[in-house]
Amino acid sequence: MKWGTFSLSQIPDLNLVPETFSSDFDQFELAEELGFDTIWIAEHLFSSYGVVTSTQVLAAALAKATKKIKIGMAVVVMPFNHPLRTASDFALVDILSEGRLLFGTGRAYQPHEFDGLGIPMEDSRAMYDEALELVVKAWTNEKIQHQGKFWNVPQPTEVLPKPLQKPHPPIYQAAISPESFAAAGRSGTALQLASPFSYRTYREDWIDKIAESIEIYEQTCVEHGHNPKELERMMLLPFFTHENGEEARRIARERIEWFYAKVTANQKSVSGQPVEVKGYEFTMRESLKTLKEGYLNFDRLYEHSAAIADDPAVCAEKLNNLRERLGITEFVLWTNIGGMPAIDSMAAMRLIMAEIAPRVNKMEAMARA
Repeated sequence: MKWGTFSLSQIPDLNLVPETFSSDFDQFELAEELGFDTIWIAEHLFSSYGVVTSTQVLAAALAKATKKIKIGMAVVVMPFNHPLRTASDFALVDILSEGRLLFGTGRAYQPHEFDGLGIPMEDSRAMYDEALELVVKAWTNEKIQHQGKFWNVPQPTEVLPKPLQKPHPPIYQAAISPESFAAAGRSGTALQLASPFSYRTYREDWIDKIAESIEIYEQTCVEHGHNPKELERMMLLPFFTHENGEEARRIARERIEWFYAKVTANQKSVSGQPVEVKGYEFTMRESLKTLKEGYLNFDRLYEHSAAIADDPAVCAEKLNNLRERLGITEFVLWTNIGGMPAIDSMAAMRLIMAEIAPRVNKMEAMARA
């Protein structure tokens, strides 16, 4: 079992941007010191929901601030940049980190970001597919040409530098819908799972629905010559732990509910009204239903294990249940959600590695025996 930490650099008080980034790096360095396997970061635009506007910029800084921990993208938004720029930038990150890059990919889901960039949101899936194809070609071929729907490379072009990892850094795909799981199975990419998004789509059935989609993923992998048991399955969870479970929930409640309030606000167009975009109809419709039926309050999130806030023993039990049900190979635990004070987030990180990870690792070892 691998253990990761995550930051979206959420800053409810925008007067504290420099301080928050400094705190983030303190937590990244602590993660390496404590023995976490990975750090995962994400990019967002035009909102305090997350103020990292470019994962490659932050990843390059992380590459020099750390020595051995892997640096994961959760995710690189493929439609928002020219694919050759994406390929070049992340090859450089892989070199600067001495081969520690994990390349997580996605197509974005917040309408205001597409509106701000003037990109048709309904084109995002096709743009994602074309961009990822072009990035892989750029990493693995000496020179490339390309004529596509969204991007053209008219003359043979050599993209430099090439990544250190061969043939390229591990690729992960964010997956919510069965179609996304099937696409990941066809290409043989690792899975990025995240309770905030699957829960908002499927509510109390979110774990069952992921299990069903994983069956599709595994079958599709085999049909296309990939071994699904060799591919990573990471899961991101809003997470907090304290020696006292009731205190864990008291501290986490406000922060987690702030995050979901921001998600809800950002699912609207710039007009402030809920939208339904081609290619996102199902998830947008279900997310609105989730909000209207009260599933985004902390108590419901906690009830259905979409957000975990407990003492270490209960946390370990809940994580182990997810591991057994879904075959998770890495838990990415988000302790600084919603502007959580660093002192609390870092205390939770210490408890994770001291008391939770050993329990889950022991349960995994017993299951393998």
